[in-house]
Amino acid sequence: MKFAPFHGIRLLIAILIALVVASTLCYADNGNSDGLLKLTILHMNDPHAHYVPYSKEGSSGLIGGFGKARTVISEVQAQNRELGRHTLIFLAGDLLMGTPFSTAFKGQLGVTLMNEMQFDAMVIGNHDFDYGTDNLMTNVKSNAKFPLISANIKTRSGDYIFQRTLIKNISNPKSRIVVLGLTTPDTPVTTFPDNVKDLVFEDSVRTAQEVLLGADERDLVIALTHLGVQEDKRLAQACPRIDIIIGGHSHTPLFKPVKVNNAVICQAGAYAQYIGKLDVEVQDGRVVKYSGELISLGPEINEDLQIASIIDQFKSTMDSSLNSVIGDTQVLLEGGLRSAVRSGRGTNLGRLIAYNMAVSARSEVTLINGGAIRASLQKGNITLGEVYTVLPFPDTVVKMDLSGADIAEVLQRSAGLPDGSGGKLQSFGIEYGFEDGKVKITRIGERGFEPEKAYSVATNNFLAAGGDGYIVFKEKGRNIYDSSILVSDLLVNYIKEKKDITQSVLDSIER
Repeated sequence: MKFAPFHGIRLLIAILIALVVASTLCYADNGNSDGLLKLTILHMNDPHAHYVPYSKEGSSGLIGGFGKARTVISEVQAQNRELGRHTLIFLAGDLLMGTPFSTAFKGQLGVTLMNEMQFDAMVIGNHDFDYGTDNLMTNVKSNAKFPLISANIKTRSGDYIFQRTLIKNISNPKSRIVVLGLTTPDTPVTTFPDNVKDLVFEDSVRTAQEVLLGADERDLVIALTHLGVQEDKRLAQACPRIDIIIGGHSHTPLFKPVKVNNAVICQAGAYAQYIGKLDVEVQDGRVVKYSGELISLGPEINEDLQIASIIDQFKSTMDSSLNSVIGDTQVLLEGGLRSAVRSGRGTNLGRLIAYNMAVSARSEVTLINGGAIRASLQKGNITLGEVYTVLPFPDTVVKMDLSGADIAEVLQRSAGLPDGSGGKLQSFGIEYGFEDGKVKITRIGERGFEPEKAYSVATNNFLAAGGDGYIVFKEKGRNIYDSSILVSDLLVNYIKEKKDITQSVLDSIER
């Protein structure tokens, strides 16, 4: 049977109308018919090389790690594809420093995992410089398949060494996203100064104001920062052009976003314990609706098998490197005899560890629990694995201010514990004795003892959190700063530098 030309034209018109309707319905389903951008930002910050799941007090199983993070990210991405939402994945700094994985690979494992997880960008954190600028540029930046951004880091000659902004153009609906990177200007005093001696860290607010002068009013502006939540709030007040701040550095778990001025501020704690999730709807570059949460990477979340496999490959290499010789000692460094290291009397190894903590933190005194030290270093060669046997816990250096009276209270508690208790303290930079069972301090650092005066104290994050019952650190400490530098890394670096530990080396330790 033949169709008349008129009927054929009618049929063609009907087909075209059907296609237009279907296309319109598809647009409606994706929320794009009115130019509304629906976007999900997934974010992490301050993982500090916590790539594998770990145990935490109060948890019935292992938490955290990049394998669990990948599982959550993949699930959200799949849901967003069905809903027509766009997804961006950010890391807000401090990929490095915090576990033996960092010591062994200096960021190489972390950047490999982030490549596999397809992160969109990472802002530079202060501890990403902890192995030096050269390491960051060659071992991390050169291997990254995503941009490392920071707008306020430049050389003394004026060259910016990282991409200052990331531009993401989205076609449906047509949108432009400007991602601005900002790193804490305090970096020169929160990493080893020599690591950044050739760099300048400009003021974050002035930098943001300068860079954003070129932003179009219809751009969605995201600040990816490593400044700390209080500085993020200051940034939001000073730069109303910023729509979203994804932050790090202060290790703050913001379980719900905080709105300051025009900016929605988010941060996801630390140590890969959470994935932050921010859902926004954007009209003409402005956030018109938002909701956010932190997704806990708890025991119930399975690890992504590909991520776990990559970690296992690196771990086998690391395990072999633990047998590498890093130095030598001509003196028995005592840390394994409980009657010594847990007696309240100082040992040479306890003093050496405490000395390195004081130097790193630039503190007057160090106080650490003897239970953190688990073995001795025998005369002869010292391997990397032996240092990790001495200091097996991921203890980090924490600096705070305590009054003289508070320090005396800490020492009095140590004196009251029975010999053999892990809470018995090792110290550096303090002279004290006892009269009638009471602590009598004669010197702290280079100063005499005054109960009301404030002194700078280095300790580990275990005691800083009130471990072994030392609630004085937690309740009385002021200006508390967790450096995220491993105590074990300090000892490793010291042995590598000295090469040969002799009695004269130990005697040369000041204070």
